[in-house]
Amino acid sequence: MIASLESARCKQSGHYKEPERSAINPYLAAGLLITTALIQTSAMPRLSLWGVTPDLMLLVVVSWSLLRGNSQGFPLALAGGLILDLLSGGPLGAATLSLTLASMIASWSQHGIARDSIWLPLAAASLATVLYDGIYVVILRACGRPITWGLGFLQVIVPSIAWNALAMYPAYGLLRRLHLRTVFGQSE
Repeated sequence: MIASLESARCKQSGHYKEPERSAINPYLAAGLLITTALIQTSAMPRLSLWGVTPDLMLLVVVSWSLLRGNSQGFPLALAGGLILDLLSGGPLGAATLSLTLASMIASWSQHGIARDSIWLPLAAASLATVLYDGIYVVILRACGRPITWGLGFLQVIVPSIAWNALAMYPAYGLLRRLHLRTVFGQSE
C-alpha cells in the first residue's frame, strides 16, 4: 500500500520512472509465434470473409510492439515474418519485410496518443494493416504477380482492415495478460 502511494506521488510530481521491462523468454516467444503462424495458415482460412482472414501474426506483433516498444516488437516481427514466409506460398522475405516495417511504424504511432487510450490498439492495427498489406502487394507486383492496384486495395486491404479491427481487441487483451505476467521477469 505504501509503495503504491509512493508510486502515485512520483507520477504526480513527474519523477516517475517506469520499471525496466524484461525481455520475453525466447522459448515462450518461439511457442507464441509458431502457434500463431500455424493457426493463421491452417485454421484461419476457414474464417474467410470476402476472401480475407485476420492477420493474426500482424496483430500479435503490433500488440507486443505497443506493450513493450519497438525494441522487443521488432525481433518478434522478424521471427514471425520468417515463420510466415516458410509456411506461405508467397515470395520469401515478403512477410518478413512487411511485418517488420508495419511493426516499427505501429510502435512509433503510439507517441502521439496516450498509452492508455482505448483507441490506440485499433488505430495501430488499422495503420499496420494498411502498411503490411500495401507493402506485401508491392512486393508481389515486383515479383511479377499480376496485381490490379485499385481492385487489390478494395478487395484485400479494406476487408483486411475490418477483420483486423475486429480481432485486435481480443488479441491485444491476451497479449496484455502475457505482458503483465512477464514484465517483471516472472515466468509462469
